[in-house]
Amino acid sequence: DMIECDGYRGRVSSLGYRSTMIETLDGSIIAFQNSQLFNKNFRNMTRNHKFECSKVEVGISYGTDVERARQIVLETLSSLPFLSKVKKTSVVLDSFGDSSVNLGVWVWVPVMTKSSSLSSVREHIYNAFNEHGISIPFPQRASTQLSGERIMEWQPDYCRKSDRDYHTCQ
Repeated sequence: DMIECDGYRGRVSSLGYRSTMIETLDGSIIAFQNSQLFNKNFRNMTRNHKFECSKVEVGISYGTDVERARQIVLETLSSLPFLSKVKKTSVVLDSFGDSSVNLGVWVWVPVMTKSSSLSSVREHIYNAFNEHGISIPFPQRASTQLSGERIMEWQPDYCRKSDRDYHTCQ
C-alpha cells in the first residue's frame, strides 16, 4: 500500500509486529513504531482505489474564451489512458491573476505514478493550447507617469539592455 503520514509519502515495504517500514518516493526508508503510526492520522492512498485527485493550475490570457479553453483541456485529457475513466476530470475558473485567468484542472491520477502523470497532463495541456492558439501568459509590468508617458517596462532578466546578447531578445 501507498500511505502518507507525518509529511512522508511512500510504499509500505514491511509490516512487522513492532514497526512499519516505508520506502519514500526518493528511495529513503522511514521506520515508524506501530504504536506511533496507529495513533496518528495517516492516509492509505491505495486501499479503496488506485487514484488520487490532484489539481493542475494553468493560466490563460485575458480575453481568451474560457469555455473554449475548458473544452480543449477536457478533449485533450480524455485520450490519456492513465487517468481514471470512472472519476471524471473537471476544469474550473479558479481565479483572476495579475497576468492571467487561472484555470484549475482536477484530474484523477494513479497514486503510484502521480509525478510523471501530472507532468504528462501539463505537457498535453501546453501542447494543446499551442496548437489552438491559446497563450499562457507570463508576468509583465509597465509603469507610467501621471502624464501618461511610459517610463519603464519590465522585461525578463535575459532580455535586459545591459546583457551582451540583448539582440536575441528584441
